Amino acid sequence: MSLPLVLVLSGCTLAASLLGLTQSATDTERSSKSSAVTQQGSSGPRRGADAQDAQQGGETKPKAKRPPGVYYGFKEAPAKQKGAVRLAAYNVENLFDGEDDPKLSGEVDDLKERTSEDRLQALAKAIKALDADILALEEVESEECLRWFRDTYLKDLGYEHLASKEVGYSRGVEQSILSRFPIESVEVRPDEELSDVKRDGKGFAEKPTKPGAEQGQRFQRSPLIADVRVTPDYLLRVIVVHHKAGGLEFAYQREAEALQVMEWVQAAQAKDEHINLVVLGDFNAQPSHKTAKIYSEGGLVGAYDFRDRSRKDMKDAYTTHASGRPIDYIMASPGLGEDFVNSSFFVLGTMHAGDDYDWRKGEEPPKGYASDHYPIAIDFTPDDSELAGGGKVKPAQKGASKSSSKSKTAQDD
Repeated sequence: MSLPLVLVLSGCTLAASLLGLTQSATDTERSSKSSAVTQQGSSGPRRGADAQDAQQGGETKPKAKRPPGVYYGFKEAPAKQKGAVRLAAYNVENLFDGEDDPKLSGEVDDLKERTSEDRLQALAKAIKALDADILALEEVESEECLRWFRDTYLKDLGYEHLASKEVGYSRGVEQSILSRFPIESVEVRPDEELSDVKRDGKGFAEKPTKPGAEQGQRFQRSPLIADVRVTPDYLLRVIVVHHKAGGLEFAYQREAEALQVMEWVQAAQAKDEHINLVVLGDFNAQPSHKTAKIYSEGGLVGAYDFRDRSRKDMKDAYTTHASGRPIDYIMASPGLGEDFVNSSFFVLGTMHAGDDYDWRKGEEPPKGYASDHYPIAIDFTPDDSELAGGGKVKPAQKGASKSSSKSKTAQDD
């Protein structure tokens, strides 16, 4: 890989293997947790199979509801290999502080969204257990909120560097980074034009024709693009994304956002074919959806390819959302992908609120609940020494690893 690392945070890996597993204008998005495969009922998040009645002896019986508990992801974060750097993404589900932002009022008043003390503690607990060196976050109110959260709840974790930029989203949340390494540059592109992206090939959604439902003009929430200096000789470019939430009726918008991100990736690769780059975060799309496939078809390497293949609970272990779906990904340039540590990709399990929990009724989540997403992470070894002075060229081999020859209709997702 080359010195610059472009990291595209985007929740789980979009690998073809995972592909086998992957507001109104103001804020009706907060309710879009349904999908073609799994749905969330009015009583809380449910897996699609659980939302159906079991047929036994001709008699229809309701499926037993799950109480609060940990049902997805790993029970504990794996230990890091010596010398490895951990890269992670986590949608923290509306991290708001108690300071009033005058730009957010009425239906989107930020004070009404203030994160409870119990959730703040639960989020901090998950982040400490994750032990990421570079952590991409989605749904953070502001840089001021992130700084307050870090200084109050994440003391002594080494996150001396942070980044978060306003993107003009009506509900006031944005993408952010916490890092143990220096952040050299940060930008967002809220005015990027999406209507000119090229949709070549098959599988794309039809452009919506319903009046008032225009899509594909601008990012709903611009990605955060940052360069992180991991070592003097190793630069990582991180692209943190949070694609538009909602059902398949918003697939056209998500696809436009993904296509634009891939244009940025390809432009960076044209300047440096070995660039270390990652796109990661909340894609709001399952592996079989075109939004997710755009990244893998564009040549990025999915972290899911570096999962622990010995696990027996593969589906639940790599589910990233309370609805039972994998919708978060880490997609890397081939240069970065070569540095991934084999079998190091994981999803850290945190408390599921239980099937009876219904945020629409104004219910408080159970004690210990952190978010409706689960953090995802992978380790890599930052070493571009072989590229210095025109030396050895990294192979763009999918799944390659230095340690292996082979490698809610209501709430934002």
